[in-house]
Amino acid sequence: MKAIILREYGSADNFELADIPFPTIQKRQVRIKIKAVSFNPVDYQIRKGSPESKFVRSNILGRDLSGIVDEVAEDVYQFKKGDEVFSYVCHLASSGTYTEYISVPAELVAKKPFSLTHPQAAAVPVAGITAWLALQKVNAEKSKSVFIAGGAGGVGTFAILFAKQFGIEKIVTTAGNDKSLNYLVQNFQLKKERIINYRDDDYIKKAIEINGGYFDITLDFVGGKMLSACCELLAIDGNFASVTDPPGKNDFETLFQKNGSFHSIGANAYSLSDDREYWKTYQLILNNISSLFDSNKISKPPITILGALSVETVKKAHELLENNSTQGKLTMTC
Repeated sequence: MKAIILREYGSADNFELADIPFPTIQKRQVRIKIKAVSFNPVDYQIRKGSPESKFVRSNILGRDLSGIVDEVAEDVYQFKKGDEVFSYVCHLASSGTYTEYISVPAELVAKKPFSLTHPQAAAVPVAGITAWLALQKVNAEKSKSVFIAGGAGGVGTFAILFAKQFGIEKIVTTAGNDKSLNYLVQNFQLKKERIINYRDDDYIKKAIEINGGYFDITLDFVGGKMLSACCELLAIDGNFASVTDPPGKNDFETLFQKNGSFHSIGANAYSLSDDREYWKTYQLILNNISSLFDSNKISKPPITILGALSVETVKKAHELLENNSTQGKLTMTC
């Protein structure tokens, strides 16, 4: 079968097409014929040899997919051949997802939302689970106000979808250009005045004015100065979650003075345990998200299909992600 492998850490030029054996299937696993995958910032971070790369067991990258069950182990009963599924494979599968077939622990797999195509479903697992965990950690509820740094990105997209589903109306987010601003207005019916340009010198002041005060919840999906902004924008007793980095000394002091709570969000956390009960967290969240799509409680995720399985498609995705030139999710068909 075809796979895109990474020869060595570093440049995206290190990707190459390879012909590799079909993955074997082990106990409590399902083998999936991949129909589509999506790309995430963690992909290029691993490619460059980030700390996350120490958990990687394969030279095939990629962490989420949508596909069709090809075979199930004898001790797996909830799936059968032909089922349409989607999955966040973490580092626990036979490889990453830039390939045609993969064997995955059954605890990481869920039935694909019937209302979504495979490319749309492939866009959900990593970003959707991350956004779900972030909102869960900060106790998001209808009465709260939320500031989202990076609303036009993959995780930001799902954070907005879920926050609106929770009934949260006081949402302010960021955009760095007109393309991102229009994406947010068109896909989420956000008012332009609730989208601030983080390149403006007074964007923090504008966010406070728009919200009518500091925010109960701040979410950082960007890092850098936006992490600091999230700390500054947080209200007393507020909750702040970040998928990027922990607060530095000055930012932590800001949180300390406000009695603010910080929550680090790592979607791969449950996969680091040998206890398979933790792994079921992924299936549970995916099932919850699936039900939201199939009951029309949230809209379909905006995606861009970059192309079919190829070195060129993978390189293009990594370039766009690394340059922060994306709105929504990038996907690849297989």
